[in-house]
Amino acid sequence: MVCALMARLLVVEDNHELASLIVSAAESRGHEARAAYTGEAALEALGPGSKWDIALVDLLLPDIRGSEVLGALRAHGIPAVAVSGVYKGDRFAQEAVQVHGARAFFSKPFELNAVMEALEEAGGISPEPRASPPVPESAPPDELLDEDDLIVLEELAPEPEEGDAASSLHSVAETEALPVPDDGEHALPLPFERREKVWSPTAASPATPSRGTLPEWTLAGDLKDTSVARLLNAYYEARHHGELKLKQGSILKVVYFEAGRIVYAASNLGQERFGRFCVRRGVLPEARLAEVAAYAKEHGLRTGEAMLRLGLMDAARRQQLLEEQVKEIIWSTFTWTEGQYGFSAMRPQRADLVKLSVFPGDLVLEGMEKTETLVALRQRMPPSRRLFPTADPPYGLHELKLQGPQALLLAYADGSKTVEDLLALTDLSERQALATLRGLELLGVLEERPEAPSRRHRITFGL
Repeated sequence: MVCALMARLLVVEDNHELASLIVSAAESRGHEARAAYTGEAALEALGPGSKWDIALVDLLLPDIRGSEVLGALRAHGIPAVAVSGVYKGDRFAQEAVQVHGARAFFSKPFELNAVMEALEEAGGISPEPRASPPVPESAPPDELLDEDDLIVLEELAPEPEEGDAASSLHSVAETEALPVPDDGEHALPLPFERREKVWSPTAASPATPSRGTLPEWTLAGDLKDTSVARLLNAYYEARHHGELKLKQGSILKVVYFEAGRIVYAASNLGQERFGRFCVRRGVLPEARLAEVAAYAKEHGLRTGEAMLRLGLMDAARRQQLLEEQVKEIIWSTFTWTEGQYGFSAMRPQRADLVKLSVFPGDLVLEGMEKTETLVALRQRMPPSRRLFPTADPPYGLHELKLQGPQALLLAYADGSKTVEDLLALTDLSERQALATLRGLELLGVLEERPEAPSRRHRITFGL
């Protein structure tokens, strides 16, 4: 029997972002984990002196078959769970288990918590249940971020008087820019400083050791090696719950997910607060911003609620603006090529705190057209590039809201045509076409392959 609260997990997955998320999830449950991105790297990890308790293996690897890795694991007496986005259905599940020795099989997309539980069961781990913090029945507005605050820092609660016990609870959005302390002993600025007021460790993580404090964010990697869009893909493919931290210098933003969908985004930049956002959108005149803030302070309201009472917007418009603000906060990170990202498996304590549900696939496609310049798109999509359909995309084509010309462009992108050819075939403008192709590439729907195109074995989306 493996130690009740820790196992050594080998993650064999060529999708770097998904592998990083799985490693982070395992670590949040108290295990040690390491990723191998190729079959050969996995076999090397099984060399002399290696000590693995369990393994997760993707059956479609870039160099060798995942079944070969499963065979090597079985020879070393290491139980494994198999996953695949291509080989699906009962036939492949039975083959993975009965022929290749996997203890369980999951088709992508999968629920990451279910996969982690299967790995723990395969490794003979007997986790000790961890009790979640009690949920307060009620709390003063300053002590508990409510549903709008949780979404996008929409609140502008009245500023506490000097000496008030709640004076440390100022919204991040009330300042131009707060410094972001180093991760570690120093608290992060709100809303990240007091996450325990709203969030609790996921109940589906019973193996997480009880430390008496909130789990820290796992520093997973550097943004120069990936993109925010691909990190969003990983959450969606794993249907995972939790937080994604994005940090660039003193700027800190957090995206929160439920079942892989985006339900909130927060920032420590003052200009991204709700009142300023409404001014930029023309919903609130600049001259009335101070009036709204004063009314909110006088009556103890959030900015959005104050605007409702003053007749400046209705509830439906407010909800729409909240969703648009979430998108803007995330889109602002799409151009980041430097910075760090990290994960945290935290979940809200009350189901009614979050109202939004933003599909990351459409958010990425829309964001490419809104954030990328034509010059940047031309650099990303030179005329000679050839894009192929990905064998196991994180998204089903039926899930993406593609307009007719976009869908036709995707159908033409079968690897037999260059970007220059595709531009000649589409009715879209050059910028729209390049943004669509770039978005589909970031979504993992299209990819560039080193080999020459082959009409004999190509995958096509319709033509």
